[in-house]
Amino acid sequence: MVPCAEQQAPSRVRRLAVREAERAQPELLATRHDRACEDRRVWVMPLPDGMAELAAVLPAAVAYGIHDRLTQMAKAHADAGANQASGGLDQRTTAQRTTGQRTIDQLRADLLSELLLRGAPAAHDTPDGLLAAITARVDVTVPVLTLIDEGATGDAVDPASGTAAAVTAAQVPAELDGRHPIDPATARILAGQATAWNRVLTDPITGGVLAVDRYRPGEDLKRLLAARDSRCRFPGCGIKARELDLDHTHDAALGGTTESANLAGLCRRHHTLKHHSWWKIQQTGAGALEWTSPTGRRHTDRPPIPATSISSFANKPPPF
Repeated sequence: MVPCAEQQAPSRVRRLAVREAERAQPELLATRHDRACEDRRVWVMPLPDGMAELAAVLPAAVAYGIHDRLTQMAKAHADAGANQASGGLDQRTTAQRTTGQRTIDQLRADLLSELLLRGAPAAHDTPDGLLAAITARVDVTVPVLTLIDEGATGDAVDPASGTAAAVTAAQVPAELDGRHPIDPATARILAGQATAWNRVLTDPITGGVLAVDRYRPGEDLKRLLAARDSRCRFPGCGIKARELDLDHTHDAALGGTTESANLAGLCRRHHTLKHHSWWKIQQTGAGALEWTSPTGRRHTDRPPIPATSISSFANKPPPF
């Protein structure tokens, strides 16, 4: 070791020292490795600024293999983006062209996140695919003003605006699992769109829990709505239930609840019309929808009467 240390760089000496120390171990490496594998684990450590560290203890071959695969995927992604930018039709979005290139470290992190959140454990799954069906589930606690403030204008909150609502919404962060602060923009996305997060709405003054729900309705609620809204609920539209979107009458991103009193089945055309035109809609009770046209005219659409309803003349002899 001494002659090597006199002639080689420290990094090379370190590798040689590790090799020699391994040879001097009284116990075989295979035995020690089997014992060490019992301690493999994954854990999360919170970091400042709405970040967290995901760490894992794995066999060295697996860990280096994961890192190498992520590196290859990151480089391939970067090369593909560079080729699109340099020649031919640039298929990137405006945001991708204007925000600059991500570093390899950033791409590795993004790819790891997508693989773990969306991938399926093929080698460990059950014949019925039960493990692949499991999705991440985390509670996101959102002060109501965090949803209300930006939802109206789409602009960021300015604490200097002078209004109590703006200052409160800007200063009270949302939280993951009731302990890890996240930025308001992420909270709005999770509360209004993501399918694998439970939304916990809290009073911004007292901190009390107001409601807990999810963006996507459960299977029982889907069956109830499919039975109630057997056709599109836009006046005059008759598209059948299986082709409808379940739409939040009051936008979920603005605090709308996921319940039958705030959901209605709309075909894709009228779902788009609701969100991208001057048509307005509100639920008036018992599943009835009141549509207001751009000219101010109101149209009421009530749930279709099921075939099992009993008419008042059902037991009368003909002629009715």
